[in-house]
Amino acid sequence: MYLNFHKRASRTTPVKETDAKQFFFLYWAFGLVCSGIFASPITGFPQNLFDVEIYYNRGKAYYQKGDYDNAIADFDLAIKIMPSYANAYLNRGNAYCDKGDYDRAIADYTIAIELQPDEVIAYNNRGNAYILKNDLTLAIADFDQAIKLKPNLPEAYGNRGVAYNQRGDYDEAIADFNRVIKLKPGDAGAYYNRGKVNYFKGSYDRAMADYNRALKLKPDLAEAYWSRGIVHAKKEAYDLAIADYSFAITLKPDLAEAYAYRGLAYAELRRFDRAIASYDLAIKLRRDRAIIHRRRDGESDLAIKLRPEDADLYYNRGRAYHSLGKYDRAIADYSQAINIKSSHTAAYYFRGLAYRDKNDRAKATFDFLKVLDLTKDPFLRKKTSLQLQELGVN
Repeated sequence: MYLNFHKRASRTTPVKETDAKQFFFLYWAFGLVCSGIFASPITGFPQNLFDVEIYYNRGKAYYQKGDYDNAIADFDLAIKIMPSYANAYLNRGNAYCDKGDYDRAIADYTIAIELQPDEVIAYNNRGNAYILKNDLTLAIADFDQAIKLKPNLPEAYGNRGVAYNQRGDYDEAIADFNRVIKLKPGDAGAYYNRGKVNYFKGSYDRAMADYNRALKLKPDLAEAYWSRGIVHAKKEAYDLAIADYSFAITLKPDLAEAYAYRGLAYAELRRFDRAIASYDLAIKLRRDRAIIHRRRDGESDLAIKLRPEDADLYYNRGRAYHSLGKYDRAIADYSQAINIKSSHTAAYYFRGLAYRDKNDRAKATFDFLKVLDLTKDPFLRKKTSLQLQELGVN
């Protein structure tokens, strides 16, 4: 499965997500997303336990369809009949994990481990759930145990590499991905993930080589085209970046991040109308994704809460509108960025510039003073102070 990591900092220039850990990582689970391999149908039980097999296998079928609630209900019934059935806990944990209920998933994986202490799958998948909770030490401990039980298990090395990367231990992450490649030379995901770590380390040529290798092994890996586009953008080869982002979108039309990065590349080329169009699609896809998650959890669409990283989409679109002289639209986007992330210093600064350009001195002054209140960066403070001086504020 692919997981997006977001660690960003606001800037006073268009936000370069190429500098952030905003990449998909491939988790090696034994199935879908958090999932574990499904056990074979139950055999050898007395006839009065026949219902366990029915509920368990129907639960698997629901799970594979993405119907996690019904899957959980069937695993519940299997567990009620046979409380010691470890695989039912394991697969119910998978369903909880894919619903985003990581605590319940971890609880089920833990019971599965208690019932079967040598259950490698449970350690691997519990480790993935810990990563999703950002409990990286516990995640790494679980992958260590999975590797201890099965030393040549590439999935555990790969997932531990993801955890190491998220913790900033890049050399350890690369060592684990190297081990995956040694065990499974044709694994595109290992090259893809190693490429991202190389990018984070600033080894752009190595990152590019890894993405190229991943795409040779798996030509339809949309995320690899997107990630390679990021390297092209870092090298200021924006046309090549746009080509890769666009091909990623062709392969995976709902890849919101590719639209967002394409918007950045178009903005660098001062093709602001196209940048805005890409940001529009990224915002729509992000919002649609949030609606799906809310409805899945039984919440109202009105309860949608955008994530902090979504602030940068509005901020960057605001910069594009601003460059076109569309100040009201720019201000609306900067304001939305601030609503999502109240500490978005760059949005305050550029909203202040937009108000200044509209000759709204009072609102411009408010925003520039807010920047001084939020930031300690000497360069930005100097720029902001100069703006205030021009407005006659000492």
